[in-house]
Amino acid sequence: MLLKIIKHVLKIIRSAKISIKLTVIYAFMFSLVLLLLNASILYGVKYYMYNQANKQIEDMQTIILNKITLKNEEFDLSSKEILADISSKENVSIRIIQQDGKVINSSEKFDYNIKQSNFNKSLSKEKHIEDKERHLTYKNIKYESKKYGTVYIQIVKDMHNEYEFMKILFVVMAAADFIGVIVSIILGYMVSKKMLKPIDHITKTAENISIKNLKERIEVKEGSDDELKRLASTFNKMIDRLQEAFNRQAQFVSDASHELRTPIAVIQGYANLLDRWGKNDRNALEKSIYGIKLETANMADLVEKLLFLARGDSGTQVIEKKEFWLNELIDEVVKESKIIAQDRSIYSYKNDTVKIFADHKMIKQMLRIFIDNSIKFTSEYEEINISSEVQGKTVKIAVSDTGIGIPENEIKNIFNRFYIVDKSRSKEKGGTGLGLSIAKWIVDMHQGIIKVESEEGKGTKIVVTLDGGK
Repeated sequence: MLLKIIKHVLKIIRSAKISIKLTVIYAFMFSLVLLLLNASILYGVKYYMYNQANKQIEDMQTIILNKITLKNEEFDLSSKEILADISSKENVSIRIIQQDGKVINSSEKFDYNIKQSNFNKSLSKEKHIEDKERHLTYKNIKYESKKYGTVYIQIVKDMHNEYEFMKILFVVMAAADFIGVIVSIILGYMVSKKMLKPIDHITKTAENISIKNLKERIEVKEGSDDELKRLASTFNKMIDRLQEAFNRQAQFVSDASHELRTPIAVIQGYANLLDRWGKNDRNALEKSIYGIKLETANMADLVEKLLFLARGDSGTQVIEKKEFWLNELIDEVVKESKIIAQDRSIYSYKNDTVKIFADHKMIKQMLRIFIDNSIKFTSEYEEINISSEVQGKTVKIAVSDTGIGIPENEIKNIFNRFYIVDKSRSKEKGGTGLGLSIAKWIVDMHQGIIKVESEEGKGTKIVVTLDGGK
């Protein structure tokens, strides 16, 4: 039955509010501390009282033995003069008894039952016994008398008053503990409620946040730098990141829709031209087929890039790293680029022999993106250089050209999706503004660093630093 009650109480506590849980824990810990503290106090008081009682017995022993052996003459042990200096207020009683149990002398009202069998066990040592619910401290002193032979002097200290004091002290401390626990529960609940109030505010703010409403923020007060303030700051930063991600997503969808709308419109236009004139007009037919094929290729390229970035954002893009010779890959890319752009001067000024641990396909895709951009924005017979250089434990890949360059204020934006520096010229060249975003993603996935140096009218240089030079 008791076990069921305990389980039920624990179940209620587990499902309770944090403020109630904290109050219960605080009250329990406070009660435990009070219990240990009061137990220590009671033990200390008891130890002090017994120590004082032992001193009283020792003092009384000295007085009696001095009287008995005064001037080397033995007092009559049955004389009441021996017990004359004993104060009844101190609750000390004395009895002188022979070995056979016969009482020679005794204080008035000496009614303590101390068994004779305990005599030899308690010689010269203070002992504690309970006699009829009374607490006693006593000592047996063995003495050789000329008249009575071996006798025992029993000195007994009645601890009744001391124990009464301890009972009163215990009751007072128990009452104080009870009041203290009640007060601690009330104050603990109030304090925990106040301290956890920001959490309620965080909860309400979180409830108000949705995809359509990301403007809610938790007010962070200046002053103390506690856990709740850091939680509120972290929550606000998280919402900032979410808002930024949603904004990027919305912009991405908008830009993708815009980019796809153009080729679809062109294809639709050519399809209408075919429907009207293509059946009988050979030139219209060839022109429409060429335009549809071109726009379909552009659309396929755009969709492929969008899928690549989407897989990268979702973490499903597969990266297959292996060790390969970077210098061989650069030589391969240079040869292919010369075939593609025969009217450009494409070469490798410096190509160190080095192995790297990376995704071969992605590194090649990154290089192709940089070179395609250089080809688009350079004129005939202008130079494009692809080089690699080992520097300690890193390798630097540089793609530079002597093209039109990038305005200084736009360099920071070139890796943003769908961002195009020269929109009119990019339109002519078929640019979508996704290539450099993909290249930046590839560099980031290889824990690399990408740096752009450019000057309008003089050219652009992109440097990628990767680990793994060997």
